Amino acid sequence: MNRWHIGTMRPEEARVHDTWKGFHKFHAEETQEEYGSFEIFWHRGGGWDEDMPDDESYPAGWYWRACFPGCLPDGDVPAGPFATSRDALQDADEWHPEFDEED
Repeated sequence: MNRWHIGTMRPEEARVHDTWKGFHKFHAEETQEEYGSFEIFWHRGGGWDEDMPDDESYPAGWYWRACFPGCLPDGDVPAGPFATSRDALQDADEWHPEFDEED
């Protein structure tokens, strides 16, 4: 049984919070104009591929990476882990309209 937590949740609970899973556009600070693309996804833990040594594994959680659907991502390692897909969205796109109402 896995006893570590992502924030205040166990990994199996955090995976359920997938409201923002999938591809999104970044938003410009002043104009809210959309540009580029990024993906929010759940990673179950471990390496990104089978050839990755154990000392290069990543914990379970929500991650994001800049990329377009059907294309290779920009960069080798995604940002994360985050406790929820919403946390990953806010890290990736702090100017997203979802966060206009917040402090």
